[in-house]
Amino acid sequence: MSSPPTPVPGSLSLPVLADYYPEQSQRIRQNFEVAGEGAAVLRDRSELVDSIVVRLYSEFIAADPQQPRRLCLVALGGYGRHELFPHSDIDLLFLTEDENIQSLHRDGIATLLRMLWDFRMRVGNSTHTLAECGRLYRDNLEFNVSLLDIRYLAGDVDLFGRLRSTVVPHLVARDRADLIRNLVELTGQRHNKHGNTIFHLEPNLKDSPGCLRYLHVCRWLARIDELEK
Repeated sequence: MSSPPTPVPGSLSLPVLADYYPEQSQRIRQNFEVAGEGAAVLRDRSELVDSIVVRLYSEFIAADPQQPRRLCLVALGGYGRHELFPHSDIDLLFLTEDENIQSLHRDGIATLLRMLWDFRMRVGNSTHTLAECGRLYRDNLEFNVSLLDIRYLAGDVDLFGRLRSTVVPHLVARDRADLIRNLVELTGQRHNKHGNTIFHLEPNLKDSPGCLRYLHVCRWLARIDELEK
């Protein structure tokens, strides 16, 4: 069985932390080459990134990882599902109560993100208020879909709870038809791009019919159905 990444010591200096990520990533790869456990790779990479992100959060935003009030850091998408592939983007949402909180912590957020990029991580990020997360973005429905896979990382626990328990279910109940239509259309576009067939000698393992993204769509549809009840 593979061994998980070593937790980041709270006192680890930032220059040393820069070496920690590639060292632990190599360890995860070596574990996989020995054990062949793909699911362990996804879980261990997610936990590795968690430890680094929370360490930087405590350095640049709040020493107490459950502070400040009215701001929290949320994992989205595959990262939110604890399914972080070796070359996947690390999708982060900085959730705030209002725009005043965004302004107050803008510099800290920018510094945290810059450190992740300096560590050669592929980071996708957005900053939204709670109210903005409750809107349907017809020109960016992928953001709405990403809210189906959210996971708390740091900050105001109550704010995250409102997002998960109130805002997202309300969004799904109100805009269910649009979300489902978008998922069906995007799935069709991906399949058409790859010939709409499973009979490829070298299929795209993410976007071809029957492959990974197809599984994700099934999960999202099930999640939409679950939240609507």
